[in-house]
Amino acid sequence: MANSYSPLSALVKKHTGYEVVAEYRFHPSREWRFDFAIPAQRVAIEMEGGVFNGGRHIRPDGFFRDMEKYNEAAACGWLLIRVVPSELLTLKTLQLIVRACKRTGNL
Repeated sequence: MANSYSPLSALVKKHTGYEVVAEYRFHPSREWRFDFAIPAQRVAIEMEGGVFNGGRHIRPDGFFRDMEKYNEAAACGWLLIRVVPSELLTLKTLQLIVRACKRTGNL
């Protein structure tokens, strides 16, 4: 999917200069996608929905599938930030994303 405007994209671009891609397919052979990614820095942001109402991410099958995806992402060199939807646009999350982008020394 092409870059599209979102408040997260605008904030990250303003504070890091990097583009954010929504629904970014990161794995060479699987159909896995990150909710948001900064490909230039290999930083991914995943929103974990359903935490408070028994959603897929916290049920055993979904939890194990997410673990497989996240472990593969780490093996492929991605740094993953996980948040609940209500935390996505917070200062705390933005600070984490900026710190993650700085880790390579290119920011």
